[in-house]
Amino acid sequence: MGDVKNTEKSNKPKADKPGSFQQSIISEQIKKRPINKYRLLRKTTITALLAILFGIVASITIWLLEPVLSKWVSKPEPAPVRDEVHFIDTGDEVTPQEVLVDYMDQEAFLGNETADDTSLAEIPLTDEQIQALFSKMVLDQKDYRLLYQSMAIYAMEMNKSVVTITAISSDTDWTGMIEQRSNQSSGLIVATGTLDLYILADYTPLAEADSFKVRFSNNYTTECKLRAVDAATGLAMFSVKFANLSADLAADPHVASLGSTYATIGTPVVALGSPMGTVGSIGYGMISASRSTIEYADTADTMLQTDIYGAHNAGGFLFNFTGQVIGVIAPDQDKSDVDGLIWAYGISELKSRIAAMANGEPTIYLGIVGTYVTSEANSELGVPYGAYVLRTDMDSPAMLAGIRTGDVIVRLGDTQITNFSDYITALQTYNVGDKVTAVVMRKSQQEYVELEYIMTARSSGTIYE
Repeated sequence: MGDVKNTEKSNKPKADKPGSFQQSIISEQIKKRPINKYRLLRKTTITALLAILFGIVASITIWLLEPVLSKWVSKPEPAPVRDEVHFIDTGDEVTPQEVLVDYMDQEAFLGNETADDTSLAEIPLTDEQIQALFSKMVLDQKDYRLLYQSMAIYAMEMNKSVVTITAISSDTDWTGMIEQRSNQSSGLIVATGTLDLYILADYTPLAEADSFKVRFSNNYTTECKLRAVDAATGLAMFSVKFANLSADLAADPHVASLGSTYATIGTPVVALGSPMGTVGSIGYGMISASRSTIEYADTADTMLQTDIYGAHNAGGFLFNFTGQVIGVIAPDQDKSDVDGLIWAYGISELKSRIAAMANGEPTIYLGIVGTYVTSEANSELGVPYGAYVLRTDMDSPAMLAGIRTGDVIVRLGDTQITNFSDYITALQTYNVGDKVTAVVMRKSQQEYVELEYIMTARSSGTIYE
């Protein structure tokens, strides 16, 4: 048999011939459309102009509608009614000659004829002469009893300005019973307002109370309100509504007369309030020393030391014998080698704080603890006159600005500073949040160079209720 030929057709597709339709599709190349740079630039420019136009229109619309929307959304709050506060301030600085006139017999020292034409206050006296005159103030023994009777009558009169603040607080013990506690502090009527009577007191024993009551010298008792606490001294300001006072107190509230810090060593004083730790106690003595404290920033409080022995928690006020308050007793003041002596803040330096607390105004704070430049330091060491920086409080505006120990402040804003009192006075012209420019002299090698610092004034830490 012959070979049989395979007559089955192959299932494989035939290859396309060159030049066929399929091959032309596969080999076709896609070309990018050329970019029209002119059209792209025109669209970009138009978009940018429209964006700017939209921003301008939006800004003008917001600017025009903002006042209307603000009035519509929020109602304006009524302006607070400020109480007009009035102080009795007789604190003009007293000269030693004026003290002599108050306490001494002029004829005994000048003679009858001279005394008729000349006042002791008009005669210039040296410190030695003043001390010699004071040394002649001798009381006879027969006057001793009459003297103390006279002082007791005087103390009773001054006590009309002294009140007792009682702090009342309540707590629940472990049995669920509510128990009340009360602490007391002596207060002083320092000012009157249109609506309120203002009372200054030591806040230390009154802290964390729920309510406060005040008892006046005639034993009339009513509620009072805490207004402010000075963080530096711990003094507090309380107020009583005139509507809550008795008729006699409302007619004559016995506002204390604030004198001046100046007091010659040996000036007699009476301590009223709680100098012995008990409300209503009393102490007689004299000013035995005075010094400027450097404990608190932005102030130069004068501390008056007496020869009156008091309690460790002594409180109250020092009166001279001309009816003026010259100091606020400071508790726990270990300022001398003699334990137990009563010290007091001089009233002159406290007046601005008292007025600020009564008016609800914060005391300005930069945090500079300073002192005066003495004439010896100026002449021998070349230290320029100004407010000498002893230190700055931690994180205070002064420290953050770069002021440091040894700098001498010679200008605050536009005010020239020649001593630390100038600095304190100039500081009170600023408000919280103000930018304060201080020009200081800093010693660099052998000479002082001028530097300028800018600080932001803060509140002294006075707490307002």
